[in-house]
Amino acid sequence: MTHYNVKNFLKSALHKLTVFRQPSVSKKEKNRKEKVFSLLDSEGIGLEIGPSHNPIAPKREGYNVHILDHASTEELREKYKFHNVNLENIELVDFVSRGEPYSELIGVQNYYDWIICSHAIEHMPDPILFLQQCEKILKPGGVLSLVIPDKRRCFDYFSPISQTGALLDAFYSERKSSTIGQIFDHFANAAKVGDSIAWGSDTFIPDGLVHGIEDARTCVDRYSSSGEYFDVHCWRFIPESFRLIVSDLYFLELIGLKIELEFPTEGCEFFVSLRKTDRMSKESIIDTLSNNDRRIKALKSLYKNFQ
Repeated sequence: MTHYNVKNFLKSALHKLTVFRQPSVSKKEKNRKEKVFSLLDSEGIGLEIGPSHNPIAPKREGYNVHILDHASTEELREKYKFHNVNLENIELVDFVSRGEPYSELIGVQNYYDWIICSHAIEHMPDPILFLQQCEKILKPGGVLSLVIPDKRRCFDYFSPISQTGALLDAFYSERKSSTIGQIFDHFANAAKVGDSIAWGSDTFIPDGLVHGIEDARTCVDRYSSSGEYFDVHCWRFIPESFRLIVSDLYFLELIGLKIELEFPTEGCEFFVSLRKTDRMSKESIIDTLSNNDRRIKALKSLYKNFQ
C-alpha cells in the first residue's frame, strides 16, 4: 500500500525556499544549523529523529549520533530514488521505529546529550507522548532541539492553530494515527502561493489550493474503507502557540522539558530548544505561562494570530 507523505512534499519546497526567499546570513546572524546546535554539545552523543535524506547532524561530518527513522537505509534509498535528491545523504539508520517507545527500541534511558527533530512533531499523532519519550532517553540537562514549520508561511495557512486541549485529547485517547478529520482538513484546505507550498514572508497570501475538495472526498473514502495511513500535518503551530503548549504541559506535570532558547520564524520555520529539567515543583509555578498574569498576556499575543 502506498502511504501519502506530506513531509517529503514540504522538505522539497524548503530547499527552493532557502535559495529564493531567505536573505544571506550576516556575521551576527546564525544560520539554520547554528540555531539547531545553539545549546547542544556537539562532542556529546546525540540522536536525530526522522532525518530522511536531509540530516542536520550527519555521521560523515563527525557527529557521534544515532539515527532513528521510519524505514531502514535501504528502504529510504528505494523510496527516494526517483525524487531528485542525493541518495548519498541518507544516513545509516540505527533504529527503525514501528511505533514502540523509544526507550524500548533503543534500549536506553537518560542516555543522550541531545536530540534533533526537524519538521516532524507536527506529524505526530500524539505530540505529548513524543515529548515524553524524548525526555525519557535524554540525560538530565539534555536538550531537545526542534525545527517546526510556522503555519502562517506554509500550506497550513487556512487551518486553525492547534491548542493544548486538542493535544490532550490525542494523548488521553492514546491516538496512534492521523484522524479522518485531520486528513480531510489537509486535502481540503492545503494552500499555495503560485506553485509554492511554503513562503518566506507574512506578506504573502495564498492564491490557490494544493489539492481540493474532490481530493479530500477521495481520501476520506479511502480511509473509511481501508484505514489507509496518511502522513499529514496533524497540528499547526506558531512560536507563541508552541510556547504556551509546552508551558501548559509542564504545568500539568506531563513533561519535564522547558523551553530555554527560541529563534523566531525565518523562511517558513522556527526553532525551539527544550532542556530536560526536574518535574515542576510548587515553587516553579510562577515561572510558567500558566501563572494567570503571564498567561493572559500570552493569550492576547496568540489571539492576534487567529484573526
